[in-house]
Amino acid sequence: MKEEIFNNYYDKIYKYSLSKTKNIEDTKDLVNDIFVAIFSYINKNIEIKKLDNLIWTIASNCWKKKAIMYIKDHNNIYDDRIIDSVPINDNFIDKIIYDDIIKNIDKYQLTKNEEICFLSYYKEDLSIKEISNKYHISESNIKYYLYNSRKKIKEKYHD
Repeated sequence: MKEEIFNNYYDKIYKYSLSKTKNIEDTKDLVNDIFVAIFSYINKNIEIKKLDNLIWTIASNCWKKKAIMYIKDHNNIYDDRIIDSVPINDNFIDKIIYDDIIKNIDKYQLTKNEEICFLSYYKEDLSIKEISNKYHISESNIKYYLYNSRKKIKEKYHD
């Protein structure tokens, strides 16, 4: 059963992990953590009604644990009560990561328009249409600037 699960889910879990961690080394660690957790659960001989739901719940929980450790390490948070008091979900994790990026926006060498669009979208929570109206930039150009800024940030974020 374990081999079948591994063979059927490895690629999907790898893609999921890569989409979350954005780098190969952390992806491999997360994939490993997910499969260890899945197999540990299976070893408990608890009835599994929906294997797919179990696997994706475990994957999500493993990602959240890894993200919390990342947040603690990068923000020098050593008091677990601070993190434990906040509901952890992907939006919370993304907000912490984007806040870190925004604080250090200069290091990513974005163009003026890329920076304006990125900060408007992630810091001010403006929609693409609202950014277009505010800065008189076409919506397609805003999407282009956001794409470029994310690409540049992704390349430099883990350095």
